[in-house]
Amino acid sequence: MKFLLVFLLIPLFTIPAFAESQTLTTDQGTLDVKISYEDIKTGELTKLPIEFINPTTQKTQVHIDYRITISESDKILFQTPNLIHTSEGIINGFKFEFPQDGLYNIQVDAEGILFTPIPKESVIFDIVVGEAVAQPSTPIKEEGGGCLIATATYGSELAPQVQMLREIRDNQLMNTESGS
Repeated sequence: MKFLLVFLLIPLFTIPAFAESQTLTTDQGTLDVKISYEDIKTGELTKLPIEFINPTTQKTQVHIDYRITISESDKILFQTPNLIHTSEGIINGFKFEFPQDGLYNIQVDAEGILFTPIPKESVIFDIVVGEAVAQPSTPIKEEGGGCLIATATYGSELAPQVQMLREIRDNQLMNTESGS
């Protein structure tokens, strides 16, 4: 019986657990893209597994041609030189070193599915590294919104995820022409 219990617990130790993940749909809605990451430390390589998901079947979409771009404040820090193909639909070996605290954008472009070229579809993930963005030195202007959906999701207006979303809204989105 003990042998059976140990045998059942082994998969729990071999499956990596990631602290954060985001799943977003491409701008044309053909794919869902999921990115996962552990606690990000500046100056250290961070593993960023990316999975392409068929939104209809909710299963991994195989044979994707993709490109990855990482930027901070509109400055490109990394870009794959050309399209890369994944036959498995999952990118497991991608690592990136975030040089400093801040808000980074990871853009994933898909241009082919099952060996069929498609018009470029993109998805952009916002990744907060460190405390620089989470706690700005200038006070936040009261914009009047309470992030109601995020508060309901995380259970408290003081949850770090809700505060991060509120700060992105107030500091990034509300400072654009469409946000003001």
